[in-house]
Amino acid sequence: MEQDILELSRQVEKEIEPMIKKVNEICEKNTKKVLQAFQDCKLQEMHFHTSTGYGMDEPGRNKIEEIYSHIFQAEDSLVRTQLISGTHALAVTLSALLRPGDTMVSITGEPYDTLQTVIGMGKEESKSSLKSFQIHYEQIDLRENDFDTEAIQLRLKKRDVKLVEIQRSRGYSTRKSLTIEKIEKIIEAIRKVNQDVIIMVDNCYGELVQEREPIEVGADIAVRFFDEKFGSRNCNIRSLYSRKERTY
Repeated sequence: MEQDILELSRQVEKEIEPMIKKVNEICEKNTKKVLQAFQDCKLQEMHFHTSTGYGMDEPGRNKIEEIYSHIFQAEDSLVRTQLISGTHALAVTLSALLRPGDTMVSITGEPYDTLQTVIGMGKEESKSSLKSFQIHYEQIDLRENDFDTEAIQLRLKKRDVKLVEIQRSRGYSTRKSLTIEKIEKIIEAIRKVNQDVIIMVDNCYGELVQEREPIEVGADIAVRFFDEKFGSRNCNIRSLYSRKERTY
């Protein structure tokens, strides 16, 4: 390898050293958080036993949902392999929270393609979309990778919106992903004008990348997916977390 390439590599490593250090610190803190949840929830060998298949009061399933709730500071969680994708988890959540005549507003602009089909705003029409059930959709675009706070507050003052959707990741767009600090700030702004609207965060790809999670900064419900490999077995888990002290 040429000497100048090696030197360039060393320079780049030196430049990104502070960022790598910060990532490692977050990793260590979140690892501690997860291990602490295992201990506080008293995870035992019995929770790893094979499922009976009946799906009623499964010790392992109940325990993993308790652990997830603990980690993400939620009142409860739904962690099931039956939710086959992140989009599926989002569709289940929206279908559960919205009824005919309700209005949802995306305050992060256009959602990614698969969710557009769920909403009924995509090119492909679906008889099971939210639109087909007379659920209304609106969106407020981001401005320079941040929330348009003034437009959001103005819209929510009308108090006819049932649910606000925040997509944390960039999806397939070119914008930056949203930090937990920006989400916290906009939630505070929303609550100044509307205490009743449901705030749902699509947290896909955003879990454990910072020290706090959406529910910890005021979101009512967070939806995310989690893919992990255990040995030669793939375990695909999609989960929903709900905040304390709210009912729908």
